[in-house]
Amino acid sequence: MRNFVTYRLAGTVLLMFLACAAVFLAANGCIGVPRFRLEEDLRSSQHIPDNWTVTGDVTDKAAVYLFYPPEQNTYGVSVYINRPGPSFSYFFRGSYSVADIHGTIQGLSNEVDVIPLEVTGLFAYVSMNLAGIERIESNGSVNMEQISLDSQAPFALLLPQSADSLTFFNENECPVEIRRRPL
Repeated sequence: MRNFVTYRLAGTVLLMFLACAAVFLAANGCIGVPRFRLEEDLRSSQHIPDNWTVTGDVTDKAAVYLFYPPEQNTYGVSVYINRPGPSFSYFFRGSYSVADIHGTIQGLSNEVDVIPLEVTGLFAYVSMNLAGIERIESNGSVNMEQISLDSQAPFALLLPQSADSLTFFNENECPVEIRRRPL
């Protein structure tokens, strides 16, 4: 009977220690959002309505999301980072939103926003794709790589290249401007 009480007390102390450790880790930013809950976290933390479209790209180092209403007259971008070291998931890094002052899609920029994510070695490329971008070419290597896009769909991409080595082409084979945007 005495051993049973000792084991029960030891178990209770261990559970209390683990609970305190979990609270400590969460309070110090060591526990983030798991990959499978990123969109759910984005919608709740940014208060995104259910009828808004969310599109994004997730790697083992970062996640970028573009969200916009059915009218496509405004949009927002959010970035999450999976920090190196003993982190368990993704952490919110920052966001921004863009709206035309007239409330129409015509007033939004045709450019592609590029967000450098220094810690990860990645760049986030986001656009409402008003310029009709249908492909991206990488100019940085001997083998020129191409990425095809839907010219009618907004996009958010994470790519391991600098903004200077990529060219975005619209349906008319014209290059589209890239604009650096810090978070």
